[in-house]
Amino acid sequence: MAGRLGAVLIVGMAMWSPAATAQGVGFLTEHERLSSYCAGVFDARIRDINEFLKSQCTNSKRRDCREAAEELEKAKVRDRRLWDYLTRQIITSREQGKRERTLSTAAIAKGGSDWLACKQRDVRKPAEELLACREVQICLIEAHFDFLDQ
Repeated sequence: MAGRLGAVLIVGMAMWSPAATAQGVGFLTEHERLSSYCAGVFDARIRDINEFLKSQCTNSKRRDCREAAEELEKAKVRDRRLWDYLTRQIITSREQGKRERTLSTAAIAKGGSDWLACKQRDVRKPAEELLACREVQICLIEAHFDFLDQ
């Protein structure tokens, strides 16, 4: 009887431990989904801007190079804010489970993929006609990220 009671207590304690209760809700909140998707968009954008600066703007004072460098700095700040939020809310959170981390990773990949699809679209096709481009544009509106720490 004592052995059985001990086993029940151990199972009960395991059920109450933080690791056991970190099952998550099985979905991402709208902020988490937006942040994940846009983190993918910004990662791809930052790589593109860096590539442009390295290949086209070495020691250049051209206006487009200055603008790209300024945009890169803004994108890095927003990207850092997004990753801080994602790290806190999903990646290291004890309340989130594997499902939420998987969903976040998938949204990050989709954001990067959409950025590339928009960038590589047929030049005769306006960006507004491609769903991926319309979704990417959401990430470029700073007001969507008011929930992030400044």
